Amino acid sequence: MRLPFSDPDPAGSERARIAKKQRDLATEIARLQPQALTRTNAEEVDHAGPYPANFTKGLLHDKNGLLKHDGQGDTPEDREDDYACFVEAINSPNPSLFEKSVETAETRGCGKFRCTAKDNKTVAWRGWESPRCGHVYELQGLDAGAVGMAPAPRVGSSELAAEMAEVYGLAILRDVPFTRISEGGGDQLCASSKKPSQAVLTAKEIVDELNKMPFFSTSKSTSSTPMNADDSGLNHFERNRRFARNQSLTDKLKPRTVFRGSTPGSLVGPYISQFMLIGASSRDGEGKGSASFPGLSSSFDLQDGFIPYGTLIIDQRTITHRNCLDHMTDWCSWLDVQNGANFGGLDVYESRRRFITTPRDLATYVHFDALYEAYLNACLIMLAMEVPRSRGFPEPSRTGRRTPFATFGGPHILSLVTEVATRCLKAVRRQKFNYHRRARPEAIGGRLTLCNLDLGNRLGLAEAAFTATLKEIPKVLRKAVIDHNVRQNKSAKNEMRKLSCKSNCLPTNVDAATFAKSNLLLPMAFPEGSPMHPAYGAGHATVAGGCVTMLKAFFEMFEDSNSSVERKLTADGAPIAYVPNKDGSKLVKDPKTKDPLTIQGELDKLAANISIGRNMAGVHYYSDYYDSLRMGERVAVGILLQQAPTYGDTVETTFTSFDGDLISISGEAASCPSISIIDRNGNPVLPAHWWLRHVVGEEIIEDF
Repeated sequence: MRLPFSDPDPAGSERARIAKKQRDLATEIARLQPQALTRTNAEEVDHAGPYPANFTKGLLHDKNGLLKHDGQGDTPEDREDDYACFVEAINSPNPSLFEKSVETAETRGCGKFRCTAKDNKTVAWRGWESPRCGHVYELQGLDAGAVGMAPAPRVGSSELAAEMAEVYGLAILRDVPFTRISEGGGDQLCASSKKPSQAVLTAKEIVDELNKMPFFSTSKSTSSTPMNADDSGLNHFERNRRFARNQSLTDKLKPRTVFRGSTPGSLVGPYISQFMLIGASSRDGEGKGSASFPGLSSSFDLQDGFIPYGTLIIDQRTITHRNCLDHMTDWCSWLDVQNGANFGGLDVYESRRRFITTPRDLATYVHFDALYEAYLNACLIMLAMEVPRSRGFPEPSRTGRRTPFATFGGPHILSLVTEVATRCLKAVRRQKFNYHRRARPEAIGGRLTLCNLDLGNRLGLAEAAFTATLKEIPKVLRKAVIDHNVRQNKSAKNEMRKLSCKSNCLPTNVDAATFAKSNLLLPMAFPEGSPMHPAYGAGHATVAGGCVTMLKAFFEMFEDSNSSVERKLTADGAPIAYVPNKDGSKLVKDPKTKDPLTIQGELDKLAANISIGRNMAGVHYYSDYYDSLRMGERVAVGILLQQAPTYGDTVETTFTSFDGDLISISGEAASCPSISIIDRNGNPVLPAHWWLRHVVGEEIIEDF
């Protein structure tokens, strides 16, 4: 006799019909979400000419690092048309223009670069990274065209000056341990040096100079959009980003919290998230700990920094670039990089791994990470620590008869963390290439050097804006950058690099001594500088926003049923708060962290660490992190909303957004999902308003 329900219900054609209905429902959910309106900051139009505020890397530049020809450079013609062709190739429906019509520094006859690899390997031109990715459509989650970002800060605004001052400060402190930065110190950890050295400014001195700037003091700020500014000179987007630095519009920056993320959790405890330091206990359960790499019978505990990965382990100790050695501080290598020279692979490293101890260590991590790597590791740690899943999930059931695995278990969340990353990359590529095309900080450093050399007239219509930016950066900080670059350009440092550059490569009518006294090039952590794509938004930050949102939605972030008390990060009831020791060789308990950290706070901090780690390398600005993070969050929420009705059970999850909103998402089989949003002040927020909070408005689309 055939058993009742021996086959699933529904099955066959009925299952296919319902499956189509589910797909159609996902389409409707995506269609009903507001379409973000993207607007640029208009610098491409206002400054035109050599396009000094826009991304021109890979095109041929003259000896001043500009597209507009100076009459004394490499070829006799102007090169503004190269940029126009570049933009057309990005946005045109014709996918072949990159191969047919875009002229690069290579095809323009740049010939040999001014710098050569010491191992005699050929220095080739770099290709632009996925410049037409923004044309790709998505079949789950929000389409890349549905999300957006605010206009980027303009050159000449107080915010852009503050952002450049921040990356200059981070470059100066690149080899100072985070524990010393938080104390205001400046002593460097130079592993290859016999005696310690000092940064040209301490963290306290840098913070003191930042606090004098109009953007941070909120006095007499110059807005990117003066017509929309308040009494302090900030527009809506600038106010949000200023508030995010330390959760206040009026409090001064402090060494303890400077260069951190935009959420309360990012400002608490050690600088580096525990999820980038700790591991978990070994499978034998001994938990005795071992300072050496574990063998077959060697026990380890979370403070040893080993993450179980099946039968393998992941070591949280990282390789690090050569300490106290920066790149692109001379005009030759800087100019070659703007022309697209591929100096990748010419990195120099320290001989020993260590826990992430300095900004350079973090910069090295985000130079080579597998993009969602840190969030996959955090997920593995939480799984090993048995952090509960969201209590709104049907598994594990209350009786224990249903346990999670394929659904609501490890494989489910591990897949989601990687899955959201691909959606985030498509969304951010569309923003950076198809719309904003913002110049990288390394390029702005070159423009500021021209102004410092009294060559600002070469910048055309943008001269006044760049001069204003230069003047707002404190003199003490400018002098420190110049002094730092003098140190970096000494022969002893040049011997350490795998690059040999000409000595007669300078801007128009400038001698070596004059250049050295005015050199405001941004010291870079990587020989090749920034990637071959524009700055705004940031890929790492967008992926951080998406992946961390998935983790917060999947794991239970709150104690019991009280959604105002965040779940503590503990092991056997004891708070977890570790920092590396002085040389980064092992983890020690942080004596300054008294109150327990929270899981959600450390996840938010993780997103900030990875994102701002790119700023520490010199390749991004703070606004790249802030706005990209929130766009990635919306990409993740879009996926969660579309997946909620696909389960056969009722599901619900609650977590806190990067803006402090309490977000609840729920759904049940074949029904439209729901989303509830309460802001940090306890006020309800319409979902449409939340979706559009960080963009200029909504683009109305036809009802299909």
